[in-house]
Formats: sequence, structure tokens, C-alpha cells
Amino acid sequence: MNTTASRNTTLIVHSFTATPHEILAEYERQTGCKWEKSYTTLERLKEIEKEEYQVYSAMATVVTLRRIWTEGGTLHKYYDETILGQVDAETLESQVAANIRKQEDGEGDFPSLMRKLSLT
Repeated sequence: MNTTASRNTTLIVHSFTATPHEILAEYERQTGCKWEKSYTTLERLKEIEKEEYQVYSAMATVVTLRRIWTEGGTLHKYYDETILGQVDAETLESQVAANIRKQEDGEGDFPSLMRKLSLT
């Protein structure tokens, strides 16, 4: 890793990108069972985003991110991994495994907004 390139600067990096379908498939693979799923339409997501901002909800940003990702976008136009050189990145597989462990250990509380989104 090129540590001098990152000295005294802010870098934008990411580990991986995955679609909701890829994430679901990985959870199903690792748990060995089919998951029940429900979908929130993009239109409904935009409504929820507007509602959250109207009440100055701290979760509004989470909804905005979910909308951006649902639209196939990302927060940034570029990432700085090329500046750093080889970076050991996390994978979808490792993140799902870690989340399953947290759930099994009782550490996995879901924010109320996630419940709201999953029930719409």
C-alpha cells in the first residue's frame, strides 16, 4: 500500500459493490435457506425519503442512500484505491458472514426505518 499518497489528505475508498439481489443470494447461500423478501418500489422509497426529511428525521440520510443505491448510483464519481495501490478489501461474503455472527451473538438490532422499509 502506498501510504505516502494518503498523507494529509482525505481519500474515498470502498470495499465492494453489491446489488440487493446479490446480497440476498449470499445470505441464502450462507444460511442454507430461502429468505422471505418484500420490495419497496423506488416511488415509495422517494415518498419515505421526503417524509423523513419533512420531520427532520436522523434516518433521512439512510433513506437517501438507499434511494441512490436503488437507482443504481453511488455517492462518489470516483474512488482513490488506485492512489493507494493494493488494498485488502472486504468482500460481500465476509460482510455477510460477520453480520450473521453478530445476529447469532444478539448484536444485530435493526433501526426502525429498516423495519418501516421492509413493511411497505
